[in-house]
Amino acid sequence: MKTKQIYYDDSYKKELQCKILSAEPRGNLLKVVLDKTIFYPEGGGQPSDRGQLGEAKVKYVNLSNGEIIHQVEGRLKIGESIKAVLDWKWRYKYMKIHTAGHLLHDVLMTMYEGLVPTRGSHGKKAFLEYQGEIDAAKKDEIEKNTNKVLQQDLVVVTKESSYDELEKECKFLPSNLPKDKSLRMIKIGNYPSMPDGGVHLKTTREIGKIWIANITLQEGKVNIRYGVAG
Repeated sequence: MKTKQIYYDDSYKKELQCKILSAEPRGNLLKVVLDKTIFYPEGGGQPSDRGQLGEAKVKYVNLSNGEIIHQVEGRLKIGESIKAVLDWKWRYKYMKIHTAGHLLHDVLMTMYEGLVPTRGSHGKKAFLEYQGEIDAAKKDEIEKNTNKVLQQDLVVVTKESSYDELEKECKFLPSNLPKDKSLRMIKIGNYPSMPDGGVHLKTTREIGKIWIANITLQEGKVNIRYGVAG
């Protein structure tokens, strides 16, 4: 990868001076590669960042063939040094939702044995999905317990990790995790670590409040839709 991932060094960095390494037209947009970036590419259920590169608009960011591609509306020149500015309101919203999803998961694991996480999304319609069973009538209790833990202002740690380290520290590992490259993990307070490549808050209290919209059960699957407020 040509691009240094500054969003991992400091997920709260809102502006950055960077250099344009390439800018290829694709329809009405430019596919731009930078020497370093604060824009998080869509992945792990978390939406991509958006913002500005000078006067040009960053509409979407994704990973393609191991490189971070900024899909940009506007004019840019290769070799140009330019100021990147995050849409911070957008970024911070989804940092809250993503961290909230992990905290909700951690609390659920203390309340119900036998749940196995299968997938999740931390975008506009955030949800967690599991194999197993819970009592859907306990929705308010789960929400109350999660917000009680949230107020403890637990430290959220994210860092690079090897597969071996994740295997030792995590209760669950996706079967498709590569074993031959650097990975990342998240750990909230004293809860077990989880593999995760997103950007997160520093502490749980920043989330504000977690609410659970609904819990649905179907054929051994549990789906929990959630959101944040504040």
